[in-house]
Amino acid sequence: METFNKPTYPRPDFARESWESLDGEWEFDSGERFQTAEEALGSDFEEKIQVPFCYQSQASGIGRTEDRDTVWYRREFRLSPEQRNGSVQLHFGAVDYEAQVWVNGRCAGTHRGGHTSFSFDITYLAEERNSLLVKAVDTLACDRPRGKQSWKGRNFGCWYTPTTGIWQSVWLTFTSRSYLTAVKITPNLDALTAEVEVEAKNARSMEVRLKAHYEVDGEKKEARAAAQISVNEKGRGILVFPDYDHRAANDFYWSPEHPNLIGVTAELWAGDDCLDRVETYFGMRKISVHNGQLLLNNRPYFQRLVLDQGYWRDTLLTPPSEEAIKKDIELTKAMGFNGARKHQKIEDPRYYYWADKLGLLVWGEMPSAYEFNDRAMRGTYRELMEFVKRDYNHPCIVCWVPLNESWGVSNIMNDLRQQDYARSLYYMLKALDPGRIVSTNDGWEHVDENDICSLHDYALFEDNLDKYDDPGYYTEKNVEHRLPTASGNRYHGEPVMVTEYGGVAFSGDEQGAWGYYEAARSQEEFLSRIKKTTEKFISSRGRFSGFCYTQLTDVMQEVNGLLDMDRNPKAPLERLKEIFGREFY
Repeated sequence: METFNKPTYPRPDFARESWESLDGEWEFDSGERFQTAEEALGSDFEEKIQVPFCYQSQASGIGRTEDRDTVWYRREFRLSPEQRNGSVQLHFGAVDYEAQVWVNGRCAGTHRGGHTSFSFDITYLAEERNSLLVKAVDTLACDRPRGKQSWKGRNFGCWYTPTTGIWQSVWLTFTSRSYLTAVKITPNLDALTAEVEVEAKNARSMEVRLKAHYEVDGEKKEARAAAQISVNEKGRGILVFPDYDHRAANDFYWSPEHPNLIGVTAELWAGDDCLDRVETYFGMRKISVHNGQLLLNNRPYFQRLVLDQGYWRDTLLTPPSEEAIKKDIELTKAMGFNGARKHQKIEDPRYYYWADKLGLLVWGEMPSAYEFNDRAMRGTYRELMEFVKRDYNHPCIVCWVPLNESWGVSNIMNDLRQQDYARSLYYMLKALDPGRIVSTNDGWEHVDENDICSLHDYALFEDNLDKYDDPGYYTEKNVEHRLPTASGNRYHGEPVMVTEYGGVAFSGDEQGAWGYYEAARSQEEFLSRIKKTTEKFISSRGRFSGFCYTQLTDVMQEVNGLLDMDRNPKAPLERLKEIFGREFY
């Protein structure tokens, strides 16, 4: 399988021209031989590893799955005089879980959180020849966000091989001493404007100039009154799109059917000098709730989602290549889905880029902790805020999922503190991002602060499909084996979606193969069971706002995918599209 062996910019939504990839071969030590950075810098390392793949993966060149609490990475890199002329930033896509970084023996910084990006300005540490050292600490503790990574020293049920250390790209960027650090764009579809907020470093008394460009009928256009923002004041500006005709919505709005993107060039100016330039983009897209229905761009929109764990056989959580990312999205759409719920994973930014470009709704979900205490709450707050900030501009993301199935809040049914924690996550997300919906505790035991009545029901069979004809079943009674609302809370008319169902196991002979209830014995039985349950939601369109089928691919011992782990369909794509993409009737 082709892996990331070509330079491809790791942040397509915040792109610079001057950069250098540090992916490739690094020195690696998976023991605990070193107590200090000085010891690590002065010692021989035991192995080589291919970054950005974790040591548990085959693509790393190591492929051992035993758990190590501490791992070390080391490599050298050189910088030209031109690269050292301004500022040098060192970026990490993700390191699981705690990272400490040294450049030339001096600490560049630390980061805690296994799924989000971070960077350090290493201008005053960098030389012509440089030594880069990374220490990653990752235990089996359950009071930190770990998602689908097993904590038992083995795979079980629907939990998989852990990911330790560097698992997304590492790269350098080269700028002037003054540079942009964030460009946040909030579209207002009703007003045909977009508010832009910028952040910059060393930019006192400077301004940011913005230009937006888009296409209508193949003709390139620019926004009128492109904003100029004084950085040391509010740091805000407005882009205006006055010439757009509402009758031509398909040429301008973003949707899965018409994924129109609006490019934005942000430039940092000091007088007559342009000091930095970043290319980003957004989509003129609106997601909202009205009278118990989900709307996309002010119109009812039925969400046909698939649960996507984002694992690959040889690379685990790390996408093997940009083509592999693109292929997953193309296969998702070919089966009739218009969206994906990225389950328990904060994805590589290149996934969100291709979802933006190809047109796929995405539910962004926070990986769960499995214990409830102060440390678990702090870790979740921190990473969730970093997730929202990094991926705010992606139009594909329409929903945030901070909690799933009461994982990490196992007593939320009656524990007021855990209920308040769920509420705090909802309000934090609404404060950070009021333009997206929130499924606060996806699956059951909802608190009042919630935008979706999301239900998980794998006990949905041909002989009990009519249970959903009674609205009380999904608002007051048990759904599979849990109540839909937590004690003291109630249903307030939110849109209803069954956001996990199906999970029909169908495989060959995987050892320890796992799925929900009985496995299908043939392709025809597999298709029949999927069709009968899915038809229930499509035929009851007025009652349901969508569905999410479990799941896109097999993952290790879990064999309930529509595709196997190598992305081979278990049934013809056209037959699957007839089921999931069927028109309303």
